[in-house]
Amino acid sequence: MLSALAGRPDIVLVSLGTTIGLRVADEAFVRQVRAAGATCALAPVQIGVEGRLRVSMALTDAVEAVAARRAARGVVGTGAGPRAGAIVYSSVTAALLQPTRAPAAVRFDAIAAQNRAGAGGAWQRRRERTVLGRVSLLLPWSEAAAQAALIAARPGAPPAVVLPPPVAPGTSQGGRGASEGGRGAGGGATAASVEPPDAVAYAGNPHKRGVDLLCEAWSAARPEGARMAVAGLTRGEALSWLRKAGSAEPPGVEWLGAVPHERWLALVAGARVFVNASRHEDWGLAQMEALAAGTPLVTVPSGGTGVALPLARRLAPALVAPDRSAAALAAALRTGLGLDLAARLAYAREAARLLEPYRDEALSRRVADEVLPVLLGSSA
Repeated sequence: MLSALAGRPDIVLVSLGTTIGLRVADEAFVRQVRAAGATCALAPVQIGVEGRLRVSMALTDAVEAVAARRAARGVVGTGAGPRAGAIVYSSVTAALLQPTRAPAAVRFDAIAAQNRAGAGGAWQRRRERTVLGRVSLLLPWSEAAAQAALIAARPGAPPAVVLPPPVAPGTSQGGRGASEGGRGAGGGATAASVEPPDAVAYAGNPHKRGVDLLCEAWSAARPEGARMAVAGLTRGEALSWLRKAGSAEPPGVEWLGAVPHERWLALVAGARVFVNASRHEDWGLAQMEALAAGTPLVTVPSGGTGVALPLARRLAPALVAPDRSAAALAAALRTGLGLDLAARLAYAREAARLLEPYRDEALSRRVADEVLPVLLGSSA
């Protein structure tokens, strides 16, 4: 499971990896630690038949926390761990049921106090106060997440280093419009078409992503013949969810299901716009990938601590709907689809400038200067 353990890695990352975004972020962290000069191994969490119990928020977190504890025990033993220098948990959920180990850190896009409201998150909110207060280091993805964790862990909160996932520079320089209708970087195409889509969206977890609102806005704003590719849902899944939500499937939508990450990036780079209708965003990896590709981001003002929303407002306020309604999103979508080549190129250039702090090189330096000295001490 973890071949690097034979050489006693400096750091083991216990990776819950329940979404593509989390897996991409975990792989990036391993890469950054290695670039900073330390050894790092990734321990994937395996969820077996108990995964069938994930029928509510409370049970899902419990199942995943138990599986993460089992994965950590397998690679570092029951104590502080002679088989690894330090252990890092990839999320608060992965850390919830772990025994006290040192040195240890936890990475997270949000804490339970931010995204586990109500009775379904009660035990997680109580437990995380202890967990966050006893690790050596907090590694939040954003300043907002850092502040929430420091408040939750008081008194005696550990230091925090904001360490978001990296976003690679895009290659399309403004999406499809900047390449005058040509194929996006890497030849992005939908399953049914050769040409890139006009719009692209991500809809894994359709309630959270607001697929009903997305479809209503697209139906209202869609130019004749335009296409929108939606990843994360198959057509059958989408139609089932839309029926329950009381919405209809609009014309010109291609439901792609799960898409390999490289193909996803190519689709985003080749589109005229990326459309986001999310109710809530903890960080917003898909939107940040759109900005990195220079593809204009058309979005609603999602709740949560997403970092893409303030960047989108700085880049093009007209592409950010004033409220979370189909009419407002449709108006922003019409504006985004109507951008000319010069506007797209200017958008891509400014987006590249704003994303400099999120590049791999900058984050690897932060790992070397601020993370490794805490976790590895004089050996860093």
